[in-house]
Amino acid sequence: MKKKTWIVLTVCCSVVVGGGGLALANMNANQVDANSPLKEKVSYAVESYEAQKQIADAPGATTEDEQELKELASRSADLELELNPQSVLEEFEEVFAGYKDLYLIQSAHYEDKKDSTDPAVQQVLYSLEQKGKLIAQFEKLKLSKSANGESLLENFYGETTKLNKELYPDRFK
Repeated sequence: MKKKTWIVLTVCCSVVVGGGGLALANMNANQVDANSPLKEKVSYAVESYEAQKQIADAPGATTEDEQELKELASRSADLELELNPQSVLEEFEEVFAGYKDLYLIQSAHYEDKKDSTDPAVQQVLYSLEQKGKLIAQFEKLKLSKSANGESLLENFYGETTKLNKELYPDRFK
């Protein structure tokens, strides 16, 4: 055979073998989703995430690569949460910590504006004061250990909603 014929034949065989490998890998991935216990799903999701992370971190990575990385991270986190469900107390701790972090960030931003006469700034400072009181209230409840996680979480959601309705009535019409 001629050299060009061998090259074409080699390329065609490579495409067929590569395509078959991809099809086999895809079938294997589907089987992992359908037939594997949860631990294997989590393990597979983490491995997929790590592989995609290397692709997304490589020079010349596309936004599609980064988007796929985000989707894999989300899927991996969802499976991990399904495998190790979060207790209501842990959920409260997470929500409460996020609320406190946002409060601290906003407080730091307005720290040097306490003497401002601008009504908008005064409104923000008042809201920060109220949020600080709410945080202190729940810090005491959390430390007293008298309330269980479920009641803490429900009360926290209720109190923050009530405070937000008071502070931002135009948003709740």
